Amino acid sequence: MNYQLIRTCKDCRNEDIIELTKIECAFELNLRAIWNKACSNCQSTAFYSLSKSFVAIDKEILDLWGCNEKLYLNEQDEEIILAEMDYLPLILSSIEENKYLKRKIEKLLEALCVLLYDNTEPSDEYSFEENIKREQRAAVIRPELIRLKDRIKACEENILEYIKEIVFPQIGLV
Repeated sequence: MNYQLIRTCKDCRNEDIIELTKIECAFELNLRAIWNKACSNCQSTAFYSLSKSFVAIDKEILDLWGCNEKLYLNEQDEEIILAEMDYLPLILSSIEENKYLKRKIEKLLEALCVLLYDNTEPSDEYSFEENIKREQRAAVIRPELIRLKDRIKACEENILEYIKEIVFPQIGLV
């Protein structure tokens, strides 16, 4: 698969397409150099927007991230990026292997809590059918969190209060 970043010039709206590797794209590597790059049309260094290809988390990406303190999937919202049902088996196996840095394991545990939160917090924005699917997903996630609750308790200071208010009672942490 090809990965790319599209940089739109602020002055002329030209779009420069920069090819990236999967690793560069996943971890937003070399963005500072791209940020300062001149527009191929007008040579301006001002840009209107940057957008990059989506990179699904896989074992290779997660292993690199988990063993390197300097790599981020996103500096602020990694637990949100990781909180996807498709990633559940990979996250669980990675926690069980316990070969990642302590802080990265804690981030995976946070992501599981976010995933349960996202699938149990009541909301009128979802249809009846979608709420049923959310409850089915929660029924899969909840037992895994119960099994991991001691590890979650050990890193609870990293989990946002509003997440804990919904998730912790469901897994026997109060």
